[in-house]
Amino acid sequence: MTILSNLNLIHANFFFVDIVGLSDPAMSTKTQIKKIETLNKCIMECAAFKETPKELMLVLPTGDGMAIGFLQGPQFPLQLAIELHKRLAQYNRDKIPSETVRVRVGMHAGNVFVVNDVLGNKNVWGPGIIIARRVMDLGDDGHILVSTRMAEDLRELSDEYKRMIKPVHDYSIKHGQALLLYSAYGTGFGNPRPPVKGSFQRSKMGREALRLVKTALYPFVQVDMTLKNSKTQLMHYKRTYEIENISDDPIHHVLHGITSDVDKTFDELNIKVYDDHGHDLKISSISIDKPRQKEFTTLFNTPVEKGERSRYVLEYDVEEPERYFENAFLVACGKFAITMDYPAGMKAPTVYEVSLETEAKKKTSVQPAITKAGSRNIAKWSRKEMPPGLSYRFEW
Repeated sequence: MTILSNLNLIHANFFFVDIVGLSDPAMSTKTQIKKIETLNKCIMECAAFKETPKELMLVLPTGDGMAIGFLQGPQFPLQLAIELHKRLAQYNRDKIPSETVRVRVGMHAGNVFVVNDVLGNKNVWGPGIIIARRVMDLGDDGHILVSTRMAEDLRELSDEYKRMIKPVHDYSIKHGQALLLYSAYGTGFGNPRPPVKGSFQRSKMGREALRLVKTALYPFVQVDMTLKNSKTQLMHYKRTYEIENISDDPIHHVLHGITSDVDKTFDELNIKVYDDHGHDLKISSISIDKPRQKEFTTLFNTPVEKGERSRYVLEYDVEEPERYFENAFLVACGKFAITMDYPAGMKAPTVYEVSLETEAKKKTSVQPAITKAGSRNIAKWSRKEMPPGLSYRFEW
């Protein structure tokens, strides 16, 4: 291991890898050794490893893998993971299953301390390497898992990294700590399936509604719907929310919920959340990521202080084969407005009021106003003073 010996505290970007299935008791020691040697050889041949000066890396063998801390940018662990996957895929191509080398990778950026072990050799310990190990431990065969901290650093570097590094959902690690994981995957590297270990999905909607009743008002909510494809019923949604803080404490985050009638991955929804200045709001938690239900939390770029108002926008795309959209109000809303942009030859939408308790629905006395815009129609409907406990459904 090479360490800058004059430093006691080091910030590094960690790559942690181990071989999947190496502890199988049916595997011979000879086969285990060969797999470890193959992994080491492949890593040593990767450009991200070869071309990084040794004084800028922390290398710690772990028996069935290794941890490497890069003292340069967060892109180096990711580049190493991608190149390693491609090299191993080439090595495994003509091997029987028992001879293949399959790995999982975890990545995290954080601090570590240089410490002496019982023999006086220098070693490292600290949250940077500990969390990288725990992230890796959640992975299955082929996963390249990334902590939120490193994922955000990487996604800010380039659009390419945004495309390949996708949020998964919350996972439970040691001591009950919840961690939002990201997964890096693309052609020839990574595993697009969510990890199985440590997965928990627990709705926060009820608890969040109770909190919001005491802390916030929604003076204004608007939903703009654009039917992009009449055949598939692909709808683009743009939800605009104005929130007012009525508590003494600042509001730091907001919870979003999306339900659908078709199976969609988080990535397929093309979700965007941003503030009224057009700046993206970072995802801090994904509490539910089921095929037809999503719940996730984003952080405000600037906390909403007592008496202040702030607007944020949620956009996404989803097919609506059942031809309706429903908006439930768990918190009182000053004004709710909805518009629908659709082809002129289509039937005009109808608005219904739905009880959240009984699910009974009735047609509202006021229906949408329709205006023409070339080959499209625009339906507009609004209501003031929306009480909690009601839901409004747009059917078309």
